[in-house]
Amino acid sequence: MKKSGCLIPLAAGAMAALSLVGLGGSDESRAESSVGQLADDAPVPDAYRPLLEAAAEHCPDVTAPLLAAQIDAESGWDPEQVSPRGAKGLAQFTAATWAEWGRDADGNGQNSPHDPADAIDAQARYMCFLIDDLADVPGDPIDNALAAYNAGPHTVRSHGGVPPIRETQDYVARVNALLPRYQASLPTACDFTLAHPNPRTCQEAIDAARREADSGSLAWHRLCLAFVAEAYGWAASGEATGNTAWTRMVASGLAHHDDPNPPAGALLFYATDDDAGHVALYLGGGQVATNDIVADGRIDIVSLDDLTTGRWHLTYRGWAPPEFPHAAPGTSHVG
Repeated sequence: MKKSGCLIPLAAGAMAALSLVGLGGSDESRAESSVGQLADDAPVPDAYRPLLEAAAEHCPDVTAPLLAAQIDAESGWDPEQVSPRGAKGLAQFTAATWAEWGRDADGNGQNSPHDPADAIDAQARYMCFLIDDLADVPGDPIDNALAAYNAGPHTVRSHGGVPPIRETQDYVARVNALLPRYQASLPTACDFTLAHPNPRTCQEAIDAARREADSGSLAWHRLCLAFVAEAYGWAASGEATGNTAWTRMVASGLAHHDDPNPPAGALLFYATDDDAGHVALYLGGGQVATNDIVADGRIDIVSLDDLTTGRWHLTYRGWAPPEFPHAAPGTSHVG
């Protein structure tokens, strides 16, 4: 998928148009790097674990832990559950939604929301659709999809994100609160020894990036290197492009080529077909803060897999610590 690239001026304000084209990375290495795997001790009934893992293959954003947390919130793992509104099964499908998304996924002759294999398969495919359908709506793509699952995609779109409906907001919050119960843990330590300390710590930079994503600002069009530098508290990166920064990292021995397991706070570098390159900030837990991916100029939080094997198919170069030896001190606009 072709997108506008990041030509980052020395002062964070100028822009230039470039093309960003990815060639894709290793599906296996990207999958291993995310927390999209069920924890060994996740409270999932044994019969459902392979169903969740198979359903998670439908798209990168919809992971087995996400499906599990959603089922926990929807039905408490009761396949015979029927809500007062008539929603049925593990994933609580209404008759109308099941008519569109239900199918005999396991080929046992049944097509029923009470059949766990059918329900989990339909749940995953519907969530994948919602994420893609609402990709242009501001806010976190997963939260928007969860809200749409609860209140309908039209409601989310008409409100420009998670709607101000108490039931829907509580639902999104509950799924997110349950998610860590089902996720496999991976190291996400914010631990760098830097020759040039930043104005902000690693955790402060991550927190600032999350706040910037929540703000909905559209100030970061083609300013990927500026964004990561300002997340760390600088006024400007002091370098022209992501490629310039990557070349310096390679020359100084700081580049971790093709390493699929970056630590939280690392800078992620991607190759392009021009002289710009792309840089993003790894938040840990399989999440990346990046500009121009979901909407031009906006910082969004997406999965690590999405940048390479998902919708954008960028070419991953590797990660490097947040070293900005040429950065300008002053006021950061991030967070």
